[in-house]
Amino acid sequence: MKKILSLIFAGLFVFGCAQQKGSSTGSVIAKVNNTSITKEEFLKESQLVPDWAKQNFSTKDGKERFLEELIKKELIYQDAKNKGLDKDKEILSQVEEFKKMTLLSFVLKKEIEEKVQVSDEEAKNYYDKNQDKFKKGEEISASHILVDTEKEAKDILARLKKGEAFAKLAMALSKDKGSAVKGGDLGFFTRGRMLPEFEEAAFSLKPGEISAPLKTQFGYHIIKVTERKEGAMVPFEEAKETVKRQLLSEKQKSAFDAYIDALKKKSKITTESKALETVKMPWENTEPAK
Repeated sequence: MKKILSLIFAGLFVFGCAQQKGSSTGSVIAKVNNTSITKEEFLKESQLVPDWAKQNFSTKDGKERFLEELIKKELIYQDAKNKGLDKDKEILSQVEEFKKMTLLSFVLKKEIEEKVQVSDEEAKNYYDKNQDKFKKGEEISASHILVDTEKEAKDILARLKKGEAFAKLAMALSKDKGSAVKGGDLGFFTRGRMLPEFEEAAFSLKPGEISAPLKTQFGYHIIKVTERKEGAMVPFEEAKETVKRQLLSEKQKSAFDAYIDALKKKSKITTESKALETVKMPWENTEPAK
């Protein structure tokens, strides 16, 4: 019963199962006071049924049970209207927000999702140009020095360029104490083990090379690759879907940015900085628990 009710209520604001008397079309299969439920509306509601539940409503008894749930839904809806809830300001505000988000979703689907595609040819071209990213079992051994500020990182890099030992500086200055005691050594690791930006920088280095200061959520890193173990190439057919998902995400982001820029160019937008400064977020007034 819980699953059926969840199904019915999930569609409450998506499909109105009933129309007022005189405006309904098609064969009437039930009436709730002055409201008719037609065959067409019944079938429209049935589209909300998830695949796992469809068989439950395919028999004569199942159809009767499904109609009974639509009747319950209409009874509750009518009661809510009789209580004046359809004029409640809070509810109307939520309905308006739902309408706004639904329109936003549909326009993005039309302007971005339906227009942006990635072909097999594009995926293969990316794969061919970035084969270093598709090596299964590829490993590198790297060390790093982690500090709080970019200035500290630049100062350390300058000292390294003058010939000071990476391990010695890591032991003395890195705030990653776990690796600092080993001269900054992180050991061998494969792709997918580190932060994406750290991984991208590390795997782009050749053995013996040292990176420029790299900012992550933990601070600024200086990375040195000491050894590399080449892996076997992942076949294109195996990598294709991953590549297409990545390219699609990038193309959709670019299309979204261009779409927003175009809207901005034909719109007049003003902001009031002083007014914004006076705004206090609800949580700003919350006193810490004692």
